[in-house]
Amino acid sequence: MGGNAFAQLHTPRMPPRIYNQVLKLALSALRKHYALAEAPIEAPGKETVGDVDILVSGALEDVYNPAITPQREVALKLQASLGAADFIVEKGNPTINLALPWPSDDSPKIPDQCDALNEDENEKEEKFIQLDVHHLATPSAFTWELFHSAHGDLWNILGTTIRPFGLTANDRGLHLRITDIELLDRKKSMVFLTDKPQEVLGFLGLDEKKWWKEFASLEDMFEFASNFRMFWVKDEGGEGDVVGEIGGQEGGEEGKKKLKHNDRQRMNKRPIFRAWMDDFIPRCRASAKYGAAKVTREQIRDEAFEKFGIREEYERRLKDWQLVRHKDELWRDVIKGGLPEDVDPAFRGAAIRYLKSIIMEGEPFDGKVVEAAKMDEEGFYDLNKVRDFVKQNWKRAGEIGWQRQQIKAKETMKIKAEKRKRDQEEKEEHGKEKITI
Repeated sequence: MGGNAFAQLHTPRMPPRIYNQVLKLALSALRKHYALAEAPIEAPGKETVGDVDILVSGALEDVYNPAITPQREVALKLQASLGAADFIVEKGNPTINLALPWPSDDSPKIPDQCDALNEDENEKEEKFIQLDVHHLATPSAFTWELFHSAHGDLWNILGTTIRPFGLTANDRGLHLRITDIELLDRKKSMVFLTDKPQEVLGFLGLDEKKWWKEFASLEDMFEFASNFRMFWVKDEGGEGDVVGEIGGQEGGEEGKKKLKHNDRQRMNKRPIFRAWMDDFIPRCRASAKYGAAKVTREQIRDEAFEKFGIREEYERRLKDWQLVRHKDELWRDVIKGGLPEDVDPAFRGAAIRYLKSIIMEGEPFDGKVVEAAKMDEEGFYDLNKVRDFVKQNWKRAGEIGWQRQQIKAKETMKIKAEKRKRDQEEKEEHGKEKITI
């Protein structure tokens, strides 16, 4: 299988020689139209390559900028510039897929650099090369994507190592997760740290010079991925990988069982990730390498506070989350849950609504704001006081609430009746006017 975007075209995998030639000429063509154009560093040891990926940013002319020019028109310009046989664009997707002719004489076919394609005598079916041009909106987004996409599956591997320490790297940057939030809302738990590659590598403790060079072999890349402070390997049958605990790499059959859903998918689809789990990690365990965690999740959190200055945001978001959860508990469990279930539903509903107005909205009860309705300086209620108030006053609250409800219902009926009367009078008046005319 090669690039698979073009269902009607034959896009087989390329030998490295063809890939490098196509990449060189495609970059040369794209750099005439973009200030930034680069290909992420490939994973080591590939005997064939499925497609060509190039990142671009900073269009030199508006016609090449999808933020200004419709994406289809940008694709048409790129098709002409690169000599592509076809292209694919999808709404909302910043990537344009282009089908380049396969070179028949070791030279890829791009206008102004070679003649038209001659069909390969050894191939009955015409072959093409899938080129994916990824548009990035800003130079910083370009730099991060170039970094995050480097070395194929390396970030998938690193991700399994840093995840138990509360760190996540995604397409926007490196984030620190808030432990109390992540089990219920992973997205809201993430506090942005940085999108600068140098800062990420420095914080993790990875060699920046080695990062920006292609690894000589898969083993070299695995050694690189294991040579930093957060990497360690569990003993056979060791526990871990629980939020708030530090889970080392496990690998092997037991490790597979504990993988998250996305990681299990990678095991099935990504040979390099599978080799890491099935071969490298068990070898590390057998040799007793990396057998103990060097840091804790709390240490990493505190270092992130210091290096990236995010303590205030972290604590604010944690407090906001706790306050939301607290008020949800107050409403759902203490107020609503504080009334018996075997009460008339209409009466129970009236009591709950009135209790909510007293506790959560500060409405006076017996002429004053009750003690249970008072919050501390951070906005939290004393739930025990609220429980006691609800237990002692729900019946009376129901009576008052039911009476209010009846009065409101009568007022509503009166308003509707008056409206119907006015509508009828207007209709009759309109009819008289027609007769007079």
